[in-house]
Amino acid sequence: MFKICTICDFEWHLKDGPNCPACSETNDFKDEIGTCSGGAFGTGRNSKQIKSFYAGVGIVALVLILYAFLLG
Repeated sequence: MFKICTICDFEWHLKDGPNCPACSETNDFKDEIGTCSGGAFGTGRNSKQIKSFYAGVGIVALVLILYAFLLG
């Protein structure tokens, strides 16, 4: 049986304990302010930078695809 953390979207097995191992106080996965900033593909609470990165990659990919079809 697996559980998913509602704070950082981390998945762990119940044999590892009832609390999220990524957000627990005994782990080093926290950022400077003490909150969990994880999450896959920008789903965590502090995800503005990763979402901006994906938007930039998407724009560059769109421009390259349009260039390949229209001028290539």
